[in-house]
Amino acid sequence: MMRGKRVAGRALLILAFGVIPAAICQFFDSPGSAKNIHIRNFRYGKDPSVIRTNRGDTLYLTFSSDDTGHSFFLEEFDMDVKVIPSSNEVAVFRTSDPSEDSYHTTQVTVVTRFKGLDNFIVSRVMYRCHVWCGPMHAFEHGKLVIWPNTLLIFSLGCLAGVIFIWLIGIYMVNRREESSPDDDSKIKEILTGRGIITRIVLSRWFQLAITIVAMTLIYIAVITSIFGTKMSGRNLGVLMMWAIWLFIIVAILTPLGGRIWCTICPLPFFGDWFQRRSLFFPRKGDSGKYYNNFYGLAYKWPALLSNNWPKLFFFMILATFSTTLVALPHVSGITILLLLLVPTIMAMIWELRAFCRYMCPVSVFVSPFSGISILALRNRSQTVCDRCKPHFCEKGGTNGWACPYGLNVGNIRENSECGLCMECLRSCSYNNVALYKRPFASECQTRSISEAWLKIAIFTIAIAYSIVYLGHWPAIRDYVNIIDKKNWDLFGFYSLVLWLLALIVFPAVVYLLSSIGRRWANIQISNREAFFKSSAVITPLGFTLWIAFVIPMLFVNITYIIQSFSDPFGWGWDFFGTAGIPWHQFIPEYIPWLQSIAILSGFYLSLRNLTMVWNENNLNTGSILKASLPVALFLTTVSVYMIFFHTN
Repeated sequence: MMRGKRVAGRALLILAFGVIPAAICQFFDSPGSAKNIHIRNFRYGKDPSVIRTNRGDTLYLTFSSDDTGHSFFLEEFDMDVKVIPSSNEVAVFRTSDPSEDSYHTTQVTVVTRFKGLDNFIVSRVMYRCHVWCGPMHAFEHGKLVIWPNTLLIFSLGCLAGVIFIWLIGIYMVNRREESSPDDDSKIKEILTGRGIITRIVLSRWFQLAITIVAMTLIYIAVITSIFGTKMSGRNLGVLMMWAIWLFIIVAILTPLGGRIWCTICPLPFFGDWFQRRSLFFPRKGDSGKYYNNFYGLAYKWPALLSNNWPKLFFFMILATFSTTLVALPHVSGITILLLLLVPTIMAMIWELRAFCRYMCPVSVFVSPFSGISILALRNRSQTVCDRCKPHFCEKGGTNGWACPYGLNVGNIRENSECGLCMECLRSCSYNNVALYKRPFASECQTRSISEAWLKIAIFTIAIAYSIVYLGHWPAIRDYVNIIDKKNWDLFGFYSLVLWLLALIVFPAVVYLLSSIGRRWANIQISNREAFFKSSAVITPLGFTLWIAFVIPMLFVNITYIIQSFSDPFGWGWDFFGTAGIPWHQFIPEYIPWLQSIAILSGFYLSLRNLTMVWNENNLNTGSILKASLPVALFLTTVSVYMIFFHTN
C-alpha cells in the first residue's frame, strides 16, 4: 500500500512539472499571420520537410512535382492534395470522405487551428504521400509543427520532474528501507494449484495449437509477400510482419511475458520435431548427458561462439538491410523462409536449439528486454535445486524434454536465456519450478561482455531506426535507397556509420562514462563491472525507444491492414468488403503524445535502476550521485534528443 502511494505521489509530482509550464506557454501564443509556402514533391520526400507555424496562422500552399504523381495528405486538417506532374493545379479531396467530389485549385489554404481541447494539445502533425510513387513511398513524409508546442514543453517539464524525483531518491535511498525492485518480497507466484489455467500452460496440446496458428500466419505472410502486390504498404505479408507482429512483440508480449514469443515461435518447430520425432510425449533414452532420446548429429556448439556475438552480427546484417526488407515484399518473404530453413538444418547438426540460443535475430530483441517483463520463471527453493542430483529440468526425463536452451533452473537468475518452453515445469519431479509475477523492469544485471554489447547495440538501433524510418530528412532516405536509385556508395557509408555507432561508438561512450563515475566515486570495482551495471540500466529506456518507434508503424497503417486482409494478394479480391475503404490513420494527432510518454517512462525506470545498481555497493549518498551522474547525463541527453525528435 505504501509503495503504491509513493508511486502515485511521484507520478503526480512529475505531472505537475509538465502541466505547469505547458499551461504557462499558452500565454505566449503569437497572433496569427499569413504565410506563403511552396511544397516541392519528389521521390522520396518533400521540401520543406518541416513547416513551423504559429497557432492560428493562415498557410497558403502551392505544390509542384519533380517526377511523378504525389499527394499532400494531412488528415488532421481533413485534406488530401493530389499533385499532378507538370501542372500548378492540384485536386483537393477530404480525407473524412474521399468519395466526395474534389475541387481543383492552384493554391490551398490551411488555418492552423483545431476545435476544442485539441487546439491546445495538438502541436505536431505529419503530412504524408497517399499516391504510390515507388518502393520507398512509405518514407515520404514531413512535419507540421505548431507553436506554442504544448507537447514539447510538457515533455521537457516532465523530464525535469523525473530528474528531480531521481535526485530526491538518491538522497532518500539510505534514509529509508528501499529494496531493489527485484527483491524476493515483491514477487508473487502465479499458477498455484492445479486449476484450468495451470493445466493449459502445462499442456503440450495447447502450446502446439498456438504454435500451429503462428506457423499458419507465417505461411500467409510468406506467400502474400512473394506472390502479392509489390506495393509494400498494401502487401499483407509486409504489414503482418513489420506492423502487426513487430508491434505485438515489442509493445505487448515482451513487457508482459518476456520471451513468451519463444514459447510459440514456429522457427524451431521442424528442428524440434526432427530431434525428438515426437510432438507430445518425451522419449526416454540416453543421448549423451540427456535422459531423452534425440536424433541428429547432436554436435556441441563451438565454445568460442557460445555467446551473443553470432546473433548480434546476424541481426546487424538484417538491420542494415531493413529498409530493403520493408520496401521489397518478396525479399521479406524469402528472408522468413530462410529463417525457417536455417534452424531446421542447424537442429540436424547441433544439439538442442542452437539457432535460438546463438543465431536467432529475434532473440537479439527479446533476450535483453525480457528483463523488463513482469513474468519470470524461477525455482521455488534454491535448497531443493542444490540437493537435486538428476537435474531433470536440464537433462529431461519421463515427463519432459531436456531444456532446449541448456539451462538448469537452479542457475537461472535472469530472463535473458530462458525461452519459456515450459519443459522444466513438466519435468521437475520435485515440483520446484514456478512462474512469478514481479515489478516491471526489475532486472539490473549483465553477465558477460557480449550481453553488454548486445544491450547497447539494440539501444542504438532503436535510435537509428527512428531517424531512418520516422525522420523527415529526404537525404537520409537516399543513403538507404539501393532499390530504385541504386545508391550503393551512400548505402556503404550508411552501413559503416550504423555499425560503428552500434558496435564501437555507443559502447565506448557507455564504457567511458561508467569508468568516470566509478573513479569519481572511488568505488573499488573494475571498469568492466561498472560497464556491466551501466549496460543494464540503459535497457528500460532502450525498450521504450522501441515502443515509440513501433507505435506509428501500426497506427499509421491500420487501414491498410484491414484493406489487405480483404484483398491479401492485391488481385482485386474483397473477402470482407473492406478492400476499398479510405485510408485513415489511428489517432494520428496523439501519436507523438504516446511516444513522449513512452520515452519519459523509460527514462524514469533507467534512472531508478541506476540508483539501485550502485546502492548494491553500500555507498553513501554522495558516492551514489557521483557514480551515477555521467551515465545519467547520457540518458538525459538521449531522452531530450528523442523527445525533440518525436515532438518537434
